[in-house]
Amino acid sequence: MARRVITFLEDRRVLFGPRVVEDEMECVTSALAIRTFATEQISLAKAGGQVEQLLRSIRAACRRFVDRAGPDARNFRHADGDLGGVHAIDQMSLALGDLRTIIGFAVAALADGFDLQVEDDLAQILPPADEDDPNWLPGFDE
Repeated sequence: MARRVITFLEDRRVLFGPRVVEDEMECVTSALAIRTFATEQISLAKAGGQVEQLLRSIRAACRRFVDRAGPDARNFRHADGDLGGVHAIDQMSLALGDLRTIIGFAVAALADGFDLQVEDDLAQILPPADEDDPNWLPGFDE
């Protein structure tokens, strides 16, 4: 199951594609697909197990991303390229960062816990490796 999850996520550009080429609605659609996939996999996972917990965190991250986007991703769009001033905040970049960080931790836990390889594109969102002690990753101190 862990391999299936990683393989699915390796094909989701929203997790690693350059921000400048990302379309707001395509990102929301991809996050919805990840959320649906995670929900399906939760029902197949061992109840209360590590994989189930990681899938729930992935699903929650996708839900937050979609909620932050708003209807038709309008919260991620800027009118006519206007950023609203020098101090404007790019909400989509912030939301993508949050999504990628949470899913990156989940992928790292799955890959390390089940000795799986991660393709280079998806590996970009993994937290830095700590060769001496993987216990800094959530779930590995148990």
